[in-house]
Amino acid sequence: MQVRLCTNVIWFDLGLCSLREIQLGVSIALLLFFACAATAAPEGSHGGSSQGPPTGGQETAAAQATIRLSPEQRQMIGITYGTVEQIVLKKTIRAVGRVDFDERRLTDVTFKVSGWVQDLFVDYTGKAVRKGEPLLTLYSPDLVTSQEEYLLALQTRKKLAHSTLPEAVNGSQGLVEAARRRLLLWDLTPHQLTALEERGTPQTYLTLHAPSSGTVVEKEVVKGMRVEPGMRLYRIADLSTVWLYADIYEYEVPLVREGQEVTISLSYYPGETLSGKITYIYPYLDIQTRTNRVRLEFANPQGKLKPGMYVNSEIEINLGTTLTVPESAVLQSGLRRIVFVDQGQGVFAPREVKLGVKADSRFAVLGGLTAGERVVTSGNFLLDSESKLQAATSMMGMMGAIGMGDWKMESARPMEMGAQTAQAKPVEKKVGALSVTVSTSPESAKLGDNTLRIQVKDSAGKPVADAAVSLEYTMDMPGMMIDKADTKHVGGGIYEAPVRFSMAGPWGVTVSIRRPGQVEARERFTVSVVQ
Repeated sequence: MQVRLCTNVIWFDLGLCSLREIQLGVSIALLLFFACAATAAPEGSHGGSSQGPPTGGQETAAAQATIRLSPEQRQMIGITYGTVEQIVLKKTIRAVGRVDFDERRLTDVTFKVSGWVQDLFVDYTGKAVRKGEPLLTLYSPDLVTSQEEYLLALQTRKKLAHSTLPEAVNGSQGLVEAARRRLLLWDLTPHQLTALEERGTPQTYLTLHAPSSGTVVEKEVVKGMRVEPGMRLYRIADLSTVWLYADIYEYEVPLVREGQEVTISLSYYPGETLSGKITYIYPYLDIQTRTNRVRLEFANPQGKLKPGMYVNSEIEINLGTTLTVPESAVLQSGLRRIVFVDQGQGVFAPREVKLGVKADSRFAVLGGLTAGERVVTSGNFLLDSESKLQAATSMMGMMGAIGMGDWKMESARPMEMGAQTAQAKPVEKKVGALSVTVSTSPESAKLGDNTLRIQVKDSAGKPVADAAVSLEYTMDMPGMMIDKADTKHVGGGIYEAPVRFSMAGPWGVTVSIRRPGQVEARERFTVSVVQ
């Protein structure tokens, strides 16, 4: 027999069918008809539901049902409530920031000619300097030669000042300007050139001055050292403004933008906060941490922020006035998010909702709820289980109503816990080269105290008496604790350990066997515990 469901027609291909198969086919067709009718029903039709019509775009989950609980049941479950509210939602992004130098305020001190360091005025790292302050003196043969050429050009110009040949006057002036320009390019200041002209003799040791104010963060020069052109002698950092780098998660990136205000706090200055702003969002992510780096800028007039420090940063984002629901009211179920709405008099309806961003333990609601509705915030897991059970019971009632109340699935198998079928008799398994048999005393394990008996034999069938056997046992249910027990050899390769079963049902027992000089053997068994 074949049953085919088309757009508005159910086709039967009976062939050679028994009366029982025809009855089953009709029942399946009716179930399909009711399912299609429920799906295609307009929003305004409610079919006489005892719980009343849904409101506010309510869409009850198809696999769950509305439930009713007495006051005693609600108290036992521990149900608490929250309210769907229209509030100003603010999200705070927290990240650890690292203080670093402002790259725009770093200055390298170099020299454009070779020479030897004579005097070193700034002789340690970390010293604060001001712009124009002397750093060191340098002897450079090239620089001395250039000063002599400049003085010679000045003398020549003076001698040819009254010449009747314009070419000679212009040529001497050009020599002076060329010599002067070369000294300026070699970082001599106009004041030093004026002093050279007044003195009339070259200066053997040239003084190098700080090009900017700040703190010496790197020092690569010592007294008597030979320096080459372009060699970095000092690095000076202006710490009046510093940068902070913070890493935010990729799902937070759409919420941040340049110019947003940032507040930081420092553990070494309790109770004190500083304000800055986001100046740059890097256009790439760290592929290992899946975070996006942002750069923050802070004024640092008192020098409290030192490069290398770690701070706690907070970016507060105003998301505007929006409809929200408490985070604890939402059950995450794969692609679906379920909220239980209190409809009064102990009636709770499951409702699928669409949610937006989460902030301050509340979700923004995009659909499925209206302002003022009361939702369950505690005990909703038990409500979810009861709702699914009610839905299953309703389906069984529908099957009975259409003549399938006595129908059974002949091929159905009992649920197997822990991928093992529970056994009441001794179970024997091959574990490597060993044969391990697990049994209980009494023979049918019961609630309370029992004895687990492990018999170990080698490949020749002889008892193994030199092993250390330990047990781990737990109820085959999520969240159950694992108990452990060490066995005692009682003779003949039999090891026993007292255990306590607190619930009826299948228990998973993992047997570990350790023998001198051999690899540990482990195997899992299932023991059935009865009332």
